[in-house]
Amino acid sequence: MTVSYATLLAADPARWVDSASAWRRLSRALDDHHDDLAHRLTRQEQVWHGGTAAVAARESGAALVRRLAPAPPALLEVDQLLWRHAERIRLLQRRLAEALSSVHGTAVQVTADGQVSVVVPDAPRPGPPGMAGGHGSVPAGAVGPGGGRGAVLEGVGRGGVQAGAVGWADAATRGGAYGGPLSGRAPGASDVALAVRVSAEIDAVVREARAGDEDIARRLTALAKAAAQAWSGTPVPLPATGAPAEVARWWAGLTEAERAWLVALRPAELGRLDGVPAAVRDRANRELLDRELDRLRDAVAAHPPEPGARQRLTALTGLADRLDQGPTRAYLLRLDPSGDGRLVLALGDPDGSDNVATYVPGVGASLDRFAGEVDRAAAVQARAAALAPDATTATVMWLGYDPPDGVDAMSERAALAARDDLGSFQAGLAAAHEDGPARLSLIGHSYGSLAIGVAEREGTVLADEIVALGSPGMGVDSAADLGHPGHVWASTTSNDIVLYASSKGELALDALGGPAFVLAGSATDAVVRGNADLWHGVDPSSEQFGARVFTTARGTDPFDAHAAYFHEDNPALQSLAEIVTGEHGTGTAP
Repeated sequence: MTVSYATLLAADPARWVDSASAWRRLSRALDDHHDDLAHRLTRQEQVWHGGTAAVAARESGAALVRRLAPAPPALLEVDQLLWRHAERIRLLQRRLAEALSSVHGTAVQVTADGQVSVVVPDAPRPGPPGMAGGHGSVPAGAVGPGGGRGAVLEGVGRGGVQAGAVGWADAATRGGAYGGPLSGRAPGASDVALAVRVSAEIDAVVREARAGDEDIARRLTALAKAAAQAWSGTPVPLPATGAPAEVARWWAGLTEAERAWLVALRPAELGRLDGVPAAVRDRANRELLDRELDRLRDAVAAHPPEPGARQRLTALTGLADRLDQGPTRAYLLRLDPSGDGRLVLALGDPDGSDNVATYVPGVGASLDRFAGEVDRAAAVQARAAALAPDATTATVMWLGYDPPDGVDAMSERAALAARDDLGSFQAGLAAAHEDGPARLSLIGHSYGSLAIGVAEREGTVLADEIVALGSPGMGVDSAADLGHPGHVWASTTSNDIVLYASSKGELALDALGGPAFVLAGSATDAVVRGNADLWHGVDPSSEQFGARVFTTARGTDPFDAHAAYFHEDNPALQSLAEIVTGEHGTGTAP
């Protein structure tokens, strides 16, 4: 069915979201069946071996496992496509609503099928003798197809309509709109110009809706064909090295069968490649997550259990649950369960979003304690979406490095180790983005701001805006050292614990005045902000650094202040949303 103005207005995006969730559940169920079959085959080999029947059973079972392996990621792709389609429909419907709203109080009328016209009031005509004048006739060529109480200037929109036949409220309920009575005034050039603009917008929106519908249909048809072939794939090597732009070109050159094979059988390697589309990385990393959960369950059940396995199992079970929560779809862009772990999670599709903000957490963040960091990214995404509903915004929680713990935060070592990976990730966002560049922002909290500063200091990290929150210093003396001073932002509340830390120069005074002297000096700095030197450089929120400073609220204590920048009632959260969406102004922190 061809998408029309009326069908677009009547569409309910929630139905696609619900359908997407159902396909995601089906993907998990099929994956569970795949895992169960694989386990049963392993047990079968232990108790039934030797002989023609045993060999045949083992080979046929193994073949079925191989055929099932690519299916769950493919079904997950249906989920992704339907989520994206729902978001596109929501935005297009909003554009139509704004177009209809613009004609209120004007001579422009939009019917339920999207026809646009300009209404001309009837001219008075003489009535019978002794009676007041009534409505006169108008030239036939100026009357709409149905006649009625008015006349229509045709040719400005998608065709003539019955003029004046419906009022604003009634028309709106049927997908149309009418500006309302004109009190006898003739429409002017502004009404005609408005009609032309509204007609053009309606046509553009309907064209985009049809194109989007055709694109989704094409992709779903391709998946159906792949299913008929049991998602059979061809082995393909991954690129050993290469910049994200080169990886993007490599991916674009693969066949659908090769892509399916990589997602199903090489998820760990594919899921971490910057430049591969976010939807593909999500499917690969969810497959990796499922495998790691299976491994951890076995590790917990072992005698003795693997050290740390239960804690990691709890964390990753929580991650699996989090991936299915919230009004915004999550994309798992990287998962590395080794050591303290690596986790990169996007809220919203970064490849199709107008704005993409990467949040880099600081000291103490790890895979086992990811939830609070994801909450912060989610807070920025939700506020940005509310602030700029006509645009799409994705936020990324980038735990693609190992933040330091405790006294290790005094070293730049972790920030230096993060430099190349952060730069590659940002370049990958640009390489995989669709339909022109996105607005890219980098938000660093605490030590995360140092990681951003070091990466930018040592090279060029792709970002339109850079934000430092509660920063211990960015490893530079001024915003000018980061390349674009007018696009560097900072905020540190006056009672943030980070301001109480001594600078390296102050620490040298320990030899003269003792620890008490340094503590007193640091506390004075924090209260009066008289000394902008922090451990890792000049305070980014100080005047001498040269960043654009915005307001934030004081915390109830220094530790609370350090964590409160993303709280719902903190003005800093609104400023972050404004920066991410480009709706920012300037402010001064208290």
